[in-house]
Amino acid sequence: MLKSPFDNREFDAFVLPNQLKVLLISDPEAEKAAASMDVAVGSGANPEAIPGLAHFLEHMLFLGTGKYPEADSYQSFISANGGSHNAFTAYENTNYFFDIRPQALPGALDRFSRFFIDPLFSPEYVERERHAVESEFQARRRDDRRRAHEVTKQVMNPAHGWSRFAVGDLRSLSDQEDLAIRDALIDFYHQYYSANLMSLVVSGPQSLEELRELVEMRFSDIANFNATAYRDLEPLFEPGQLPLQLEIQTLRQQRSLSLLFPIDPIREQWRNKPLYFIASLIGYEGEGSLFAWLKDAELATGLAAFTAIDLPEQAAFQIEIELTEAGLQQIDAITEQVFAYIHLLQAQGLDPDLYEEIRELATLQFQFREPPPAIREVMMLAQLQQQYPVENLLNAQYLLENYDAEQIQHYLLQLRPDNLLLTIQHPDVEPVFTEARYNAGYRFAPLEAERLASWQDPQPNPALAIRALNPFIPDSLELTERVDTPSELPIALLEEPGFTLWYQQDQQFQRPRADLYLAIMTHLALASPENAVMVELYTRILNDQLNSLLYDASLAGLNVSLYAHLRGVSLQLSGYNDKQPKLLEKLLPILHAPEITAARFERVRLQLEEHLINQRQEGPYQLAMQQLFTGLMSRWSTEDRLNALAEITPEQLQQFLNELFMETEVRILAHGNLTPDTALSMSEQIRSTLLSGSNPVTGIRVPVVDLPLDQPLIDTLSLEHTDATLVRYLQGSDRSLEQRARVALLNEVISTPFYSRLRTEKQLGYIVFANYLPMSDVPGIALIVQSPVAAPLKLANEYDLFMSQMLTELESLTDAQLEEFRQGLRSRLLQPDMRLSERSQRYWRELDRDGSFTSHLQLAEQVSLVQREDLVEQLQALLERQYDIRSFGGLLPDSDKGIEIPDFSGTETLQQRRQQSLFH
Repeated sequence: MLKSPFDNREFDAFVLPNQLKVLLISDPEAEKAAASMDVAVGSGANPEAIPGLAHFLEHMLFLGTGKYPEADSYQSFISANGGSHNAFTAYENTNYFFDIRPQALPGALDRFSRFFIDPLFSPEYVERERHAVESEFQARRRDDRRRAHEVTKQVMNPAHGWSRFAVGDLRSLSDQEDLAIRDALIDFYHQYYSANLMSLVVSGPQSLEELRELVEMRFSDIANFNATAYRDLEPLFEPGQLPLQLEIQTLRQQRSLSLLFPIDPIREQWRNKPLYFIASLIGYEGEGSLFAWLKDAELATGLAAFTAIDLPEQAAFQIEIELTEAGLQQIDAITEQVFAYIHLLQAQGLDPDLYEEIRELATLQFQFREPPPAIREVMMLAQLQQQYPVENLLNAQYLLENYDAEQIQHYLLQLRPDNLLLTIQHPDVEPVFTEARYNAGYRFAPLEAERLASWQDPQPNPALAIRALNPFIPDSLELTERVDTPSELPIALLEEPGFTLWYQQDQQFQRPRADLYLAIMTHLALASPENAVMVELYTRILNDQLNSLLYDASLAGLNVSLYAHLRGVSLQLSGYNDKQPKLLEKLLPILHAPEITAARFERVRLQLEEHLINQRQEGPYQLAMQQLFTGLMSRWSTEDRLNALAEITPEQLQQFLNELFMETEVRILAHGNLTPDTALSMSEQIRSTLLSGSNPVTGIRVPVVDLPLDQPLIDTLSLEHTDATLVRYLQGSDRSLEQRARVALLNEVISTPFYSRLRTEKQLGYIVFANYLPMSDVPGIALIVQSPVAAPLKLANEYDLFMSQMLTELESLTDAQLEEFRQGLRSRLLQPDMRLSERSQRYWRELDRDGSFTSHLQLAEQVSLVQREDLVEQLQALLERQYDIRSFGGLLPDSDKGIEIPDFSGTETLQQRRQQSLFH
């Protein structure tokens, strides 16, 4: 296999006698093992009469096998051994994956392999899981992306599988006159779940020989009946169906224009990637770009170009533009500019130097590639193994071998007005039709000949240009001079009141990359909703003004993240270190004095307003979680911020920025391929440009409200969603390591049975989980269910019953079981950093604690000391501090809609308690 020169792992690829493709990854340094099985069948193969069958089958494989008949056997084993698991069904494939501590890999693979050997499809779980799929469908019915996806299918070729409903619901997964749904499941399984359509990837610290033995023992029994992969030879659109205009009514405040072009298949072009080259030019955001012109004309706020559909027989290319209000009124003019840019590419964009630059950057990216987390890598490689030669599995996505102007032109010529699905989305569409499942309004009509003619021969725009070569490509990729005595942890190179620079030169990852993180904290940010909104406006204005510069930098592997938070503003500069000082030098003057024009202010103000309004369209449990953090931490609700935003003027913002950095606490972390001198020089740049005249302050923290003892609080939300939800937060009483370890371990014990009992057994909803949720290191557990069938009062009873059962079960927990849970949590806490950026992020989080950089080690040590009686005592204590956030959704009968729902006025009580919080 072709791999990065920094990749020290060993690989082995082979095919078992049953034709199962296998890839093994031996990584002696890995603290987690992982595996993924990809099956080359997905929703495209659903029988026309049973939409969602492939997805339903994915659900059913988790619910018991001949060797392990218990419905939660696999999940419990994974959870108890510090792992995680999931699966997804796509159009062409279904993928199952997990990670786990290495010692438990044999047991996990044994359970995992049985999915593909002897699944039970137990009749009682078939019936229950139909309701789980229905819950999943209902939970996302108000998601605009899903709604748009489903509406778009209505104007596609109904004979092609892409046009059909893929998720499934209670109706589509019902028994039919001539076929029971369980029989259909088993038939589908036996038609497609054949070893010759499967691809397995297993990764772990074990040797290749050990991994091979584990796989051969467990996966050789998967049956091979030489199944044929499903292929759809119908066109995505019927002849004469295009060009077409489709308008979709959204629930969110958003406006977009999409141009979708069906094109010839691109899979065979994976070595040269002509469509990727085209997308990189159309999607460019720097000077002279299509987006830069649209933005300057106040018509658009975002643009993306990408492959939307990639199938063996055909593909589709999409250009998506986020519109302003003015842009929505100028659809034809914007579309004409898109085609003007495409014509410009045809005339001037076939530039081998640009292709070579993209190839060079992709080569660099692969050369210094840092493998993603094992669970993500096995999932990705199991899919790629279905498509690419083994030797190219790691580098296939980075290859741009040959510049082929004829091939590029071939695809450009298919981006024509007469081959176009033009889609407009906004909330004020007047619908003619309603999509049945998602209740989404839409209308469509053929595109008129005169409009097509103007786009076919657009007027050239002198402001549009093909991009220049990138100024931020690194010149030097050498490692910097090594310090004489490298430190194991960051050291304070500069420590003054209100200003600290922490530094560590990387000695492990040996890449020419670095991370420079900066936080500027001020009491002003916490003082009022007006101030919080102005900090957000400030960072949005900066990102707006810097967009062209930062886009070029990001293409060259130099990424900047500028964002507001509760205590102020942060800047994160990451990537190849060579040009970081140069980029910082360009950034800082703009951070100090951004250009707040009336047009820019109004543009970002409207974006923020719509962002806040759209938060109301989140799912019920997400809105309940927003209320949880608002109530216990952030102080300012969405409504507070919207009200404040309506009153702010550009002049007020400018005055605020004049005062923003007058009193600050500044924290900088420099980590990676940097010398101490470079780190000091960059920190001095920051100080002299941004902080001259600033008075130092310390101890700026976000307070966490302590919940009252034995006084459960309840907030009731009124939401426009049919599902009900109940989020119950159980809060610890202090920040001590001992309590954090106890609460985290307690969550380890309860999370799987909570899911299993309330979702799998009682079918209360698709979204069911228990989550360890500390706030500024105050530990807590959140119990979360979003339900289409159970109102919050019933959910509250179920939570009470579950906790009562858990108290009993904790008392009978064996020493061996407890040690399994301890080891599972410890393996998560002690998982080593696999990438420079991962370590930088951990250091950054640690700086917010005590600056020791070892709290994960201390916590893991404390977990080892937790006893059974400690867990019982801790759960009893947690039950004394409860906060419920609930919504009744559509589960309150119409006759009761006018009644006042019992409410303990949690928010009011929390506001009172902010003044006496124990957790400042």
